[in-house]
Amino acid sequence: MNSPAVSPSRHERPFLILILALYLLVTLAYGVINPLFEAPDEHWHFFTAVYIAETGKLPQVAPDYDTWLSQEAAQPPLYYLLSALLIAPIDSSAARDTVWLNPFASIGDADDLTNLNRAIHGPWEAWPWQGYALAAHVLRIFSTLLGLGTLLFIYGSGRLLWPDDGRKALLGTAVIAFLPQFNFLHASISNDTLITCLSAAAIWQILRLVREPDGIFRSPSTVQRLLLLGITIGLAALSKTAGLLLLVYAVGVVGWLWLGQQAFKDWKPSRATLQPLFVNLLILVLPALLIASWLWWRNWNLYGDITAANQFIRIAGGDRHYTFWQVLGESDGLWKSFFAIFGWFNVRPPAWVFWIWNGIVLAALIGALKNARRLHLPSLSSLLSPHIPLLLVIWLLLVYAGLVTFMMQTEAAQGRLLFPALIPLMAALVYGLTRWSWRGVYALPPLLALATTVYCLVGVVRPAYALPPLLDALPATAQRLDAEMGQGLTLVGAAVETETAVPGAPVTLTLYWQAAAQPAIPPEFKLEIFGRDMALGGELHSYHGRGLYPATLWPPQQIVADRFSLYLDAAMETPVLAQIFVRLVAEGASGVRVGAVKVTPTAWTEPSETAVTPLAQLGDSIQLLAAQLSADTASPGDTIFIDVTWRATGAPGADFTTLIHLAAAGQPPLAQADSPPLGGSYPTRVWAAGEVIVDRYTLVVPPDGLRNGRYPIWLGMYDSNLARLPLSSDGQRQPNDVFQIGWLTISQTHQNE
Repeated sequence: MNSPAVSPSRHERPFLILILALYLLVTLAYGVINPLFEAPDEHWHFFTAVYIAETGKLPQVAPDYDTWLSQEAAQPPLYYLLSALLIAPIDSSAARDTVWLNPFASIGDADDLTNLNRAIHGPWEAWPWQGYALAAHVLRIFSTLLGLGTLLFIYGSGRLLWPDDGRKALLGTAVIAFLPQFNFLHASISNDTLITCLSAAAIWQILRLVREPDGIFRSPSTVQRLLLLGITIGLAALSKTAGLLLLVYAVGVVGWLWLGQQAFKDWKPSRATLQPLFVNLLILVLPALLIASWLWWRNWNLYGDITAANQFIRIAGGDRHYTFWQVLGESDGLWKSFFAIFGWFNVRPPAWVFWIWNGIVLAALIGALKNARRLHLPSLSSLLSPHIPLLLVIWLLLVYAGLVTFMMQTEAAQGRLLFPALIPLMAALVYGLTRWSWRGVYALPPLLALATTVYCLVGVVRPAYALPPLLDALPATAQRLDAEMGQGLTLVGAAVETETAVPGAPVTLTLYWQAAAQPAIPPEFKLEIFGRDMALGGELHSYHGRGLYPATLWPPQQIVADRFSLYLDAAMETPVLAQIFVRLVAEGASGVRVGAVKVTPTAWTEPSETAVTPLAQLGDSIQLLAAQLSADTASPGDTIFIDVTWRATGAPGADFTTLIHLAAAGQPPLAQADSPPLGGSYPTRVWAAGEVIVDRYTLVVPPDGLRNGRYPIWLGMYDSNLARLPLSSDGQRQPNDVFQIGWLTISQTHQNE
């Protein structure tokens, strides 16, 4: 049996070079476009490397830990040691004083609309890079090159898996190369890039051992290959805890191969039969232990845990004691973040990006299932011999089991943590896709993948951190305010873009600001949306520019068009014309009304059967459907509630006030409860056809001056000039344009009772 080919053929080489070149181009672009530290834990990774470069020592996690390093100080140190060597010549001493973290940052919530940025970005990060910005970009490029290494190992593994069809190796390499999350991760500072590369290298080496034509126990190259694998695993263990899983897995594979060699032979355990196993395990394990065991010993002495995972859990808030089923409940976030969730898990692409990737996975799954009848369960003898698909599945399950165990203790539903198992995932995807007989399957998935990652770069990541535009004049579509807000800031104008919304929906508006001079400290502002009875129905506390552009960075005199959105409270009482106010967060600062938004119910109230026929028509567009007194008998000083149901048959277009009078016909009122509908919180000028408004009015019976008797209560409407709306009932215009809604009996004895 000949050794399988692992290098690209003359025909494959241009395609491999193209894939790798496109990967480099896209990933380097991610590294430039995505602002520094806008990737999970990136600033902690960076400052851990800076600490080692400046002190020459490994950091520790103390009870009062360094928040610039956070839990990364307890991570295995290889990535940080290599990073420290790369940035040692660069002066990063000003980093802690210059990096400006956003105190309002929204972490982990892709539904948030503002403050997506973990840091504030200013001219100090601009090209040409200098100081810590240069160091950070050097480390991003380092991560990108590690990703290039991962892709080479993925390609090499594909050539080992399909030695007679290099197209499959190219397909698997391309799909991973253009996975948006893979590009995003490898454009950031993260030790996940190193463990991903070393894991791919180790799996590639294991596949070479399994595919060894003469068997690893007879091949003259076994010693060198096992020694190299042990070194790789040791380095992986110095990179992240997944290296321990690699060691367990590799030992299991060697034992499995030995069982396959001995299976169904008439042998007895003896020194002669066991010696090859022990020797090969020693060659594998010894270099891994020599490289990594000192770290486990150090962790045990410092933290009482060889993995130091207890420090991660402590800093994250303690063990959350999740069950396996609770962890499974987080699978949706894990699945989506494997493909494309950016920022600090708060920048999400549109749904069609996930549709494409789900479609690729579904096509592979269907392809595998449609050929399932050709598959056979492995026999015992084949299980004991090298069975590559099962070996790959076991590695995938090990990685997933390790992640699940960690997720039971702390929040970690992050798809990138599955990247050490990219080779099994690639193999499964390629196997399923290539079961289809269509030749285009080798081109379409990579092209779709490339389209998604390019779109995510320019259509998702870039606009998420775009600064607001600067204007020379207020647009004609905006309401001019010219309100002096304090701290040298003027609110020049505002434009509320959302006219109508429902509770829980976003409201979008643009505030136009101007600074006479750059403030000494960054002003914070609050935008508040008030509903009925001035109940708070939405709030934003932030720096300007969606949290990206504090006023200390503004050029004086230019107008900053700060466009943003925020969600209304899902429990907001409706309908209401909610009022929007803005103020600076400073002592004595007052709010300025900048507009209003009509908030309606998700579904309007359906009138009861008895109210289908209106009691009265007011004007052309308002109907009185029902009116009910809370009591028909009262005493002087009592309060009567009157429940009224209106229906709009069109847009009234003006504000009207409801007339409620207790009076004899044609006489001046003895008591009245005139009020705009809903107390003015939902004026008639914003009503629209089909709306049914349930209203209530309060009538206070005068404490004196009324004799016992039965009094009619009238209802009508009038405009700002006190002119009453024409009112008709049963098609007849009513006298004085009022409608009698009931009788109220006044009784002094009722009070005594």
